Amino acid sequence: MMDRIMAITGLLMLFAFLSVVPIFVPHIDLIIVVAGCALLASYDVWRGIALRRK
Repeated sequence: MMDRIMAITGLLMLFAFLSVVPIFVPHIDLIIVVAGCALLASYDVWRGIALRRK
């Protein structure tokens, strides 16, 4: 259970770190890269949490 909490906390901290770029430099290409990074990280955490249950 603790590993899931730490994974979600780390993911939220990554989102907070990544949100700085679109806020201060709102260029569409940077927003796309940040969104892609956030989606890949979310997918990785989701797969890591879901595979440990089985």
